[in-house]
Amino acid sequence: MIVSKSTTAINDKSPSSTHQSVSITTGKPVMLRCLLSVAIASSLLLVGCGDDNDFDAVIGSDSATSVKSISSFNTAQINTQFGLDGTATPDAKCGIKIEKVSYPTVGAAGERTNATAALMLPSGDSADCQGDRPILLYAHGTTTDKGYDFSQVANPQNPAAGEAALIAANFAAQGYIVVAPNYAGYDESDLDYHPYLVAQQQSTDMVDALDSARTIIERQKRANNTNYDNIDDSGKLFIAGYSQGGYVTMATARLLESQNKSITAIAPSSGPYALAAFGDEIFRGNVNIGASRFAPLLGIGLQEKYGNIYGKKSDIFLDKYADAQLPSETAFGDLVTAGKLPNNALFQKDPTDAIFAGLSQGKLFSVLGGYDENDYLIKTDFRAAYVADTIKHPDGLMTENGNKMPAVAPENNLRKALKDNDLRGYVPTMPTLICGGNQDPTVYFDTNTGSMVEILQAASDKNSAKKLNITVLDVDKDNAAERPDKSTFMMIGQASMNKWNATDIVTNVQTNFSNSVEKVKADATAQGGVPLLAFYTNYHGGLVSPACTQATREFFNQEFKPA
Repeated sequence: MIVSKSTTAINDKSPSSTHQSVSITTGKPVMLRCLLSVAIASSLLLVGCGDDNDFDAVIGSDSATSVKSISSFNTAQINTQFGLDGTATPDAKCGIKIEKVSYPTVGAAGERTNATAALMLPSGDSADCQGDRPILLYAHGTTTDKGYDFSQVANPQNPAAGEAALIAANFAAQGYIVVAPNYAGYDESDLDYHPYLVAQQQSTDMVDALDSARTIIERQKRANNTNYDNIDDSGKLFIAGYSQGGYVTMATARLLESQNKSITAIAPSSGPYALAAFGDEIFRGNVNIGASRFAPLLGIGLQEKYGNIYGKKSDIFLDKYADAQLPSETAFGDLVTAGKLPNNALFQKDPTDAIFAGLSQGKLFSVLGGYDENDYLIKTDFRAAYVADTIKHPDGLMTENGNKMPAVAPENNLRKALKDNDLRGYVPTMPTLICGGNQDPTVYFDTNTGSMVEILQAASDKNSAKKLNITVLDVDKDNAAERPDKSTFMMIGQASMNKWNATDIVTNVQTNFSNSVEKVKADATAQGGVPLLAFYTNYHGGLVSPACTQATREFFNQEFKPA
């Protein structure tokens, strides 16, 4: 029986996903709590971040792959000092030894570079922590912090601390070997940009990290490194990720399938899978929370890949933001304060160009934060050219009775690039859990998860011989009455044959989520804030993320993993 730390609400100790809380200004600043609170930071200072074994080894004399020990945690530390109350994280079965892998990979244009990853090894005397162990290859969400390092579990000085602790406790401490790349362009990588949502590069990066980690495990065992003594790679491979990581998870599964590599199961959550349609929706007016973070990452990464998104940054960004560069060593809030980037405004408010006539400014969060008269990121003429192409070559998801696939022949270079990295059309053949929340103001659920699900359902209906196994979970049932034609839980193909107590688990996950929402709103009221704003700004990174993590752990722990 799994004993959870809590099954009620996310409190002030909730971990931060990498999509951080975003403040929206409505005439006066609105102070919203950080997801990784001061309370967590204080408690985590008590956690030992050193290890007696500072083993540092280069793997092979002609290889750029190396490993070093970072930290270790016993079960008591994991249970009491990771700040995961309210996340339904089970008590730790295993201690964790955390290693840091440096490995060679490529950039968006295929240039050689390097990257780092966390390698989390379960330890302890329990049968769950020894012998043949499954691997979880984990893809993290979007961050603007260049120093993001997933090996810094529970280290409040690193922006990865919250998400890394959540994954360490839910998987490594339950007996998984966890491989979690930081991605090229982050941490100690020499690449001076990040290939954000460039499917080919991101999936290659993940596979490079996995291959390097497996090589290290094998060779360190032969070298009698005690950190590796009692564990073996069972050959079972699970892939999961959240937000950007949900997208990367699906792209990585596609790559490994094309290489005829075995994958046990995957669980992408809240990813921008329908990237081209998502871009069209934003450019046509429905600006998402965090837009001014994502746009520089995406624009710069795609420029490195295709070379034709812009001639110079001032072609796409307002002149005063033409030096925008993400990820950065400087925190995003400090970049805003320094006038390097706008907080959330992506577009000019009320532009006069006729091409925008009749376009909506989107939902509440878009109207409040997505536009400004003077302080916005994307140049209006660049946006106008993009919108004109959406009219001439509409996406199949954006037209009535469309085929839900990307536009056949877009002419705008940014739209071409987004289409090239759109994951619609990929049909996973391994057991798959797709998770998210339907009110997500950051990665729109219906546009991304919803479209993928409809395409996958159609693929299953058309050819039952494919034997798809797709489970879909919307953790948010709170507005079910407003969405009578939308199910919050469905099974496609053979998913109903999976050996897990799906109904009870889904009910538990959704109940935990609802309780967490109420806690966030109540906290905002008590602090003199605006409950609706607190709900939106915490939704993606603080509410849906731990809910989908719980669902992912339960999904993977069925017949796919030894009891």
